Amino acid sequence: MSLVPYFFELSGEHPTLPFADAFSSCTAECDGFTATAYGPGYGIFGLEGDKLAGIASRLALTHRLGRHLGSCPVEEVRAFAKKLDLPTGSIAVRAKRFQGQHPDLDLGKLAAEVGGLVAKDRKVDLSHPDVDVRILISDMAHLYICEAEVDRSAFEQRKVAERPFFSPISLHPRYARALVNMTLVKRGERLLDPFCGTGGVLIEAASIGVRACGSDISPEMVEGCLQNLEHFDLPYDSLEVADIGDIEGTFGKVDAVATDPPYGRATSTRREPLGELYDRALASLASVLDQGTRAVMVLPRPCPQRLQGLDLVHCHQQKVHRSLDRHYCIFRRR
Repeated sequence: MSLVPYFFELSGEHPTLPFADAFSSCTAECDGFTATAYGPGYGIFGLEGDKLAGIASRLALTHRLGRHLGSCPVEEVRAFAKKLDLPTGSIAVRAKRFQGQHPDLDLGKLAAEVGGLVAKDRKVDLSHPDVDVRILISDMAHLYICEAEVDRSAFEQRKVAERPFFSPISLHPRYARALVNMTLVKRGERLLDPFCGTGGVLIEAASIGVRACGSDISPEMVEGCLQNLEHFDLPYDSLEVADIGDIEGTFGKVDAVATDPPYGRATSTRREPLGELYDRALASLASVLDQGTRAVMVLPRPCPQRLQGLDLVHCHQQKVHRSLDRHYCIFRRR
């Protein structure tokens, strides 16, 4: 297996979730790959080139990606550019700074100088270049050829306010997609959201060809979830009204679970204390998973200690506002 280094320009909207989303997407789409480097605003992976399109189509927290040309200290980027052997065709060079790195560097001047070094006798085309060279200024200068761009506007078109039925506390579609990706579910496999609510997680699962299964204790929520899936013309496997304790009998085994359960404020828990609800949920999630498969659950508090049949793989904390932190907990079935 011949692996090519690819550079992922991460969104930077969270310290750890973008890399986890990228790593998980590579895992789900590839039989084998390597994670070779990780730093502020980027990840570098060794991939088979034919996997790139599939990975790009499911990424949530990446801006763009493409073949890694190399990295060097910022002051050496011009000397590095002179040695590049680029594909033929028209060219563009663009430079970007990640979150204030090297603030005194003139990015426009840098892009023009590198462009002059690599363009040689070829045409410069800033609109539709054959070779789109990108420079990310971060801990170092990272150069890559952009081969795929994540359509982040598509996530905006599926956000809460664009759905016929919605709840204001739903996850943004980008984070719902990352939730799906971190289960490592493959296209064609069954993913269950047992607190489906208005369907944000299932919309993102169905959008990448995952078979969406959902349940909720509220008939109104299940009906609303159905409306939303139909609004976006997305297929689903099954939607059921069910308590979290009944999902094994309702769905049998599934390949993955991704869920954002109620936090106990505007949403109803049928007066069940949140701690008890989450403990019951974890036991039920384990019952529908086979050994080694994953459940990803978002909680408004640190992960419970009683992990019945599950192991905590890792957790990502996200501050939403002063009174709410989300904890993205990734579990593996024992």
